[in-house]
Amino acid sequence: MYRRTLMAGALLAAVAASAPALAQDRWPDRPIKFIVPAAAGGTNDVLGRYIQEPLQKLLGQPVVMEYKSGAGGQIASQYVLQQPADGYTFLLHGSGLVTVPLVQRKPSYDAVKDFVPVTLLGTSPMVLMTNPSMPDTLAKFVQQARANPGSLEWGASALGGVGQLAMEAFHEAAGIKKMVMVPYPGAGPSAQALLAGQTKYMLSTPSSVTSGFVKDGKMRILGVSTAQRSPLLPDVPSISEVVPGYDTQTWFGLVARTGTPPQVVSKMADAIAKVLAQPDIQEKFREVYVVPKGGTKALGDIIVSDHTLWAKVVKDNNITMD
Repeated sequence: MYRRTLMAGALLAAVAASAPALAQDRWPDRPIKFIVPAAAGGTNDVLGRYIQEPLQKLLGQPVVMEYKSGAGGQIASQYVLQQPADGYTFLLHGSGLVTVPLVQRKPSYDAVKDFVPVTLLGTSPMVLMTNPSMPDTLAKFVQQARANPGSLEWGASALGGVGQLAMEAFHEAAGIKKMVMVPYPGAGPSAQALLAGQTKYMLSTPSSVTSGFVKDGKMRILGVSTAQRSPLLPDVPSISEVVPGYDTQTWFGLVARTGTPPQVVSKMADAIAKVLAQPDIQEKFREVYVVPKGGTKALGDIIVSDHTLWAKVVKDNNITMD
């Protein structure tokens, strides 16, 4: 009897030990959630919707977009960290994943330690946009701004967001001092403020909406933030042509809670790589000014390098949300 009990116990233990592996082998066997840290309509959401249908076909399960906006993406990030690390809840985020905790005195999460990279989706340059009342070239704008400290208002689409930090880095590199930041709850309101002349300039990702404003003469784009001119905007000079050494960009990607099985991460990354390789998907990404790029390591490298870069900008400029 004792021996049979031991054998039964060992069998049960073996079954229990093999359960996680079997679950990973069957993944996915139910719907998957992509948590979006903003309201519907943002770039994260648009990219997610572009890959949603082909990804569902590859995985054989629904991919559901769920929106949890607010607090610079913290609500969505914390929600994902509260879910099981089983590969059924992912965070569809961008550069703000890294920047927001850096401007908090008591960070609500650590982008490097609390999340694992699944795959990069793409990168986008930022553009320096100005009200038409400003000089019509980047060189003239920088010259005027340097000569008149504290004279201009600029818009930030999110406190602690990459737009704010990239602008502070631009000011420092260009020798522009004491300008007045005006924060707004999103790219839309900040663009409207620029159109109305309430602010005079801002750094943001380009979009079809802002391109329309530029075409109508209601807004100007003076430069792109990447070290070289962007293939998405070949006629727009790089900011570094006037401000040497300036180089930054935004990214969009998929992360999961730390502890998510590596096999699941790999399967999701491989599936998205196949979707990103489709010519129609690549064209759709470029239409919203995102260069499609995949890769788990690529995203991990960007998160680490962004953490180093923006931590220095935050420290040097004493930036805080608290």
